[in-house]
Amino acid sequence: MNGTETKFKFFFAHEDEQQEAWLRAMARQGLHLESVHPLCFWSFRRAEPADVVYRIDSPDAGRDPGFQQLMEDAGWTLAARTVGWHYWRTEAVRGKAPELFSDNASKARKFKQRLGVLVASAVPLFVVLVVTDILSRLHELSMPFLLSYGGGLVLYVLFLQYSVAKLLQRIRRLNGPLPA
Repeated sequence: MNGTETKFKFFFAHEDEQQEAWLRAMARQGLHLESVHPLCFWSFRRAEPADVVYRIDSPDAGRDPGFQQLMEDAGWTLAARTVGWHYWRTEAVRGKAPELFSDNASKARKFKQRLGVLVASAVPLFVVLVVTDILSRLHELSMPFLLSYGGGLVLYVLFLQYSVAKLLQRIRRLNGPLPA
């Protein structure tokens, strides 16, 4: 029963509920989260199956040394962290999943922080394209490199646009209709 297992599973930044449901299903199968790699590799510890609830937070409060103690006092354990996201876990209470945040403003703030991470991830691309003036030297690069680089770039830009749009949609839904 002991040991570890690694799985590859991709989620978009706005799919926190899907991540949490998947992690809970893994725990019910006896796979308990140990770590998350930013490239979508999840490491689990094999143990007895349990109904464990996971919640994802992007805390600016994480810089507060008392925040983790506050969470632990409330019955949560920090299971893993990656790229500023914290994965908390606790046992389900009579099959019910407790929430970390009950107000929409806190939930919207979490998605705004994720939006900031996504936008910041585009900065290196901007630097490479603009500052290094790579576009003027395209003729020096091989066609296979250009095709793979261009294809990867297109996929990244589409991924970024989709993720930003979905995060903005979640934020708007949580903040309610815009004032007239």
